[in-house]
Amino acid sequence: MLTPNTQIPTSVRGTIRSIVKAHKDWQAFITAKGKLSAQALNADLLEFAMAHPQLAADIEAVLNVAAPNTPDNPEPDDMDNVSSPDAMGPQARDDVAPASGFALDDILSSVDQFLSPLVRSELGNVLGPVITAANKPAVEIERTIEIERIVEVAPGEAPRVSLPKAKRDKRVTFRTLYPSRAKDAYLDAPITLWTGATNSPAADPFYVVDRQHMALLMTGIERGTNTWLWGPAGSGKSTLPQEAAATLGRPFCKIGMTRQTEVESLIGGMALRNGATVWEDGALIKAMRMPGTIILIDELTFAPAGVQAIIQLVADDHRSITLPTGELVRAADGVVFVVADNTAGSGDEGGLYAGTNVSNAALVTRFKRMIQIDYLSAQKEAEALANHTKCPMEAAKHLADFVAQIRRMPAMQGVVISLRQMIGFVQCVQDGFSSKDAFITAISSRMPATERATIEGLADLRWNENFEGLVHGKAAPVVAPSNSPAAAAFGDTTY
Repeated sequence: MLTPNTQIPTSVRGTIRSIVKAHKDWQAFITAKGKLSAQALNADLLEFAMAHPQLAADIEAVLNVAAPNTPDNPEPDDMDNVSSPDAMGPQARDDVAPASGFALDDILSSVDQFLSPLVRSELGNVLGPVITAANKPAVEIERTIEIERIVEVAPGEAPRVSLPKAKRDKRVTFRTLYPSRAKDAYLDAPITLWTGATNSPAADPFYVVDRQHMALLMTGIERGTNTWLWGPAGSGKSTLPQEAAATLGRPFCKIGMTRQTEVESLIGGMALRNGATVWEDGALIKAMRMPGTIILIDELTFAPAGVQAIIQLVADDHRSITLPTGELVRAADGVVFVVADNTAGSGDEGGLYAGTNVSNAALVTRFKRMIQIDYLSAQKEAEALANHTKCPMEAAKHLADFVAQIRRMPAMQGVVISLRQMIGFVQCVQDGFSSKDAFITAISSRMPATERATIEGLADLRWNENFEGLVHGKAAPVVAPSNSPAAAAFGDTTY
């Protein structure tokens, strides 16, 4: 029966190791001890085998047919207790030669009659170490070939992959990044650029910046201040921090929230990897470990209370969280949190954003800057339209003015017409569809029935014809001025 002190002869140790390592539970057992499989000692093999009766029986069968250990056949764990061959005299070496091995008498038998006792003794001294080495059993060497980079880790530890890290570079002023002749003091605020980020987003060449909003965000990021952006859908809340990250050279991570978002997706959990149970970081923890990262939490108020509590915890001044493994994770240098939401955390007051929740006041106050993001001015929206669609500026201005007028109408309060919808409308017309069909497809079809009837009534055929001509670079037809509400809304009196 196996015991913790059972001796394993070197001649069968390789066989026993192979039997043990083939067991399906071995990898988890040795990983739990904080060792690699190649580092296992005899005691580890015996401990595992004693916990598995069938495996213990197989090993006992191997040991029963193995030759008993001798001083020349030590176990690897006890090598320090064995004298070296050089410390053994010729006679001793001759005595320990196994019957099936080499012996000095056998080697010298054919010439022994010609040797004097002195010469024979000297030959014994010279050949003794060679005979001893030749009589040692073969040593089995376990070779680990790394086919792909697999890291064995103990439970509770996450594998770490070394990636290039972003670092602080030079400092410039906000005015350097966004030139302006204005004398506002914030334009000269210092801003740090970063370098070395592997996941910094690409800058949008068509982005039209609102300088004040960007300055409020960037100077907050410079101070390590969390920022909450709120406003209507399609107003550019999510693109603002992404464009900031691109300009600053910082890593960027967007985490979208839904009512089904779970804490584990943010923090992480235990997972089976390479046969071992290990900890794997969630999206939030991965981002917190990357220096300089702007972490965008999109639509936070859709998230359940438990998820919002996690954001409240990490967005505190300490910026840290203790994982279930006991590891304390602190946000890396320069990590900052930005929320983009339709509300300011106080719930959906206008009834436009069903499913949003009222956020804990302690969470909201973690974000020292609360910036309301509204739609761009008609002029800036026209610039953005022209940039994105390459349509003539006259056509872009025509559409942007119309949408601005619609947003101001009391009957259309709460109706969302975003820049994305306007771009979709222009592209439909560019593809050859009538502006009436394009308007229904890209803008009005998603509105409630009453508002849809109102806005489609304003989009009269004459305006449609004018717009189609403008989009395709043709001169707008001259029409008689009209005093109708539709004409006024669409600016027909100017053509």
